[in-house]
Parts: sequence; C-alpha cells; structure tokens
Amino acid sequence: MLLYIGWQIIGLTYSDAQTSYALKNVFSERKILYVLPLTMVFYEDAPKQRFLFWFLLTASVGLVVSFALRSHWVDAALRFDPASVFRSPPTQGMLFAVSAFLSAWMAGKKTNTWRSFGLYALALAFTVNIVFITSGRSGYIVFLVLLVWCFWLRFGFKGLFGGVVVAVVLSGTAFVGSDSVHSKVMMAVNEAQTYSTAPAETSIGRRMVMLETTLGMVRDHPLIGIGTGAYKKHFSEIAEKKYTGWRAEPFDDPHNQYLFVWTENGLIGLATFLYMLFILFRQCVAGGVYGTLAAGCLLAWAATSFFSGHFRTFPEGHLIAFIVGILMVNRNSADKSLHATI
Repeated sequence: MLLYIGWQIIGLTYSDAQTSYALKNVFSERKILYVLPLTMVFYEDAPKQRFLFWFLLTASVGLVVSFALRSHWVDAALRFDPASVFRSPPTQGMLFAVSAFLSAWMAGKKTNTWRSFGLYALALAFTVNIVFITSGRSGYIVFLVLLVWCFWLRFGFKGLFGGVVVAVVLSGTAFVGSDSVHSKVMMAVNEAQTYSTAPAETSIGRRMVMLETTLGMVRDHPLIGIGTGAYKKHFSEIAEKKYTGWRAEPFDDPHNQYLFVWTENGLIGLATFLYMLFILFRQCVAGGVYGTLAAGCLLAWAATSFFSGHFRTFPEGHLIAFIVGILMVNRNSADKSLHATI
C-alpha cells in the first residue's frame, strides 16, 4: 500500500494538473488503507460472523425493496428505480452477487435443514434479481467470477475448467432467457460498433473514445506516466483537437482502473498496484474460510476494474476495503474458522 500510494505522491512532482485536484486524486485512494485498522478490529471469529450477518441482512432488505418496486402500485407511488436501491445498478449488482454466494455459503454451514433451505432460496432470489432486475454488467461479472472461484476451491484445477464451462452455459442461458440481459448485451455491442458515428453519447461509446485516447497517452508516456491527477487535463486537450461533438467533451476516468493507473503513474505505478493486489490476495487465501470469501471478492473486483474503477469509486471501493479488511486475517484460520457456523 505504501509503495502504491507513495509512487502516486511522487507523481505529483511531474504532474501539470492543479495541485488541489491532484491531491484530491491521491486522497481518493484512502479507501484501501482502511484494510489495516479493520484487520486489527475484526481479528476474531465472532466479529466476522456479526459483520456477515448484518451484511446479508442489509442486502436482503434491499432485495425485498427492489422486488417490491417492480409492482405497479409501489413504483407509481415512489417512482424509484428498483435497480438502484443501493445507489446505482453497478453497485447493487455487485452487492447482490456477493450476497448470493454468501447466502449459499452460510446455508452450507447450517445444520438445521429449514434454515439451510431458506438461505439457498435467498441465494436464488439474489440471482434472479441480478438477471431480471438489477441488470448492471458489473454484477454479472462479479457473479461469474465468484462462481468459477467456488468451483476452483471445491475441485482444484479441474474445477476451474468446470466452473468456466458452467459460467459460459449460465451466461448463454441468461442471454437467451432474460430480455434484460439480452438487451444490455446487444446494446453494448451496437454502441461499440457505432461509437465513431453515433450522434449522441452512449455508455459504451464513451468508453471506446476514452480507450482510444488513453492508449495514445500510454504510448507517449509508458514508464512514469503523465503525473498524478493529470488525466483529465491531457484527455481534454487531445479530445478537443481530435474529436467533435460529444466525443470532444472532457472526462476524468477511462473506466479502466489499470489503464488509469498506467496513464497517470506509468508502468511503475501499475506494477505497484498489481503487487499490492497480489499481496492482499495471497494474505486472503492464507486467512482460512473467511479469507477465501474475501479472496473471491477481490478477484471479482479486479475483473470488473477492466471496465470501471471499482477500487477508486466511493461505494465499491469502500465495500471491497471493508470485505477484505474484515475477513482477511483470522487467528484460527488453521482450525476453528474452518468449522465456524453463523
């Protein structure tokens, strides 16, 4: 963490961005530092169990609200998006995907048949909501990564292959059987193909413009980058000269965590970021059953960050920091925690 944030601070010395803006950029990385105090507070089994219980309870209340908002009279009265109970569709989708696997994991730990059945039903409800209501693409990715991770933990290398096959089959089934999933995917494909001629800005179209421009910035400054906080300034200057209309509008994030770090802080900054994730992942895997839950979430966030900046954004960044910090370290990871019940 010190290497990663320390190099960003060094990046302030050669950045041509306004100092206040660049410092704000560094401050946005503070969320990952929450991991350290959380590991000390949530060192025992009991506080971890309480966290997981309240986490799932909170998500379940949001799930009920999301389903309720689908009814015509509730939607007409409140006019609230059922996919944005937790701020936005990406946030809610990622939260519900984690909750689906947490429900299934807790169900497997229960000795009471009816409680296990209820938790499995809850996991299914979260899954149904992701497919048919909370249709953020980030939620799909988190769900599929956690699915493959579970197969890997259960069956090893063979399980990895099986998990990928199951993920592909489920993706195809959802694509064919869910109008929401089908429309989201086809809309993304169309937006990617027509971004250069589209008269109005689209989500994927904007990402294509940012990708094209950002790769050019990386080629010009590959080793140390353009400096911390300088992305928006450089992107705006390039876009103004190269594009017209909505494509020429300034933007401060390429919606790719790795490209963003590479652009501002170069290969050195990207290497420190990847090294930090590797160390966190390794520590999670060594943390027993709770740590493996955190490791799966960390992998899922790493996957979604190819299409967004989920370690930097406020809700998703805080969420992963809390999950990793609370679950990563366990004194009894070698024995007691492996048989813990909630």
